[in-house]
Amino acid sequence: MRAKLWISVTAVLAMAGAAVAADFPPLKREPVLDDALPAGSPTPALVKGARIRFAPGQPTGAHLHPVSVAGVVTEGSFVFQVEGGPTRTLKTGDPFFEPANAHILHFDNSSKAQPAEIVAFYLTDKADRPMIQMLTP
Repeated sequence: MRAKLWISVTAVLAMAGAAVAADFPPLKREPVLDDALPAGSPTPALVKGARIRFAPGQPTGAHLHPVSVAGVVTEGSFVFQVEGGPTRTLKTGDPFFEPANAHILHFDNSSKAQPAEIVAFYLTDKADRPMIQMLTP
């Protein structure tokens, strides 16, 4: 008896959920990032993600990644510059791309008063590959 009641309740909830979804317009997909992986990048076989918090005013320091990195700013804003490119300000919701082996000159919290955060996804070929290499000034 309990099993039949459970199945009935589950079926009703599933139908109610489907009816609600049908009341909305189709999802729209707006492109926000479209970058080619550079030649010589490791062939991605694994995606590793990390949430990275920055203290107020905290810089990353010049660095590179041996794999390509894509991500999004989830809080605050950053000064971002890939060597040879312009300095940009990234705000909450903005995507970013760091090509494999490109020198990243700035990825710094632009606020001296507020923390900031990114979520980064590393496109790697193996789990034990280091994700960052700091560069000497």
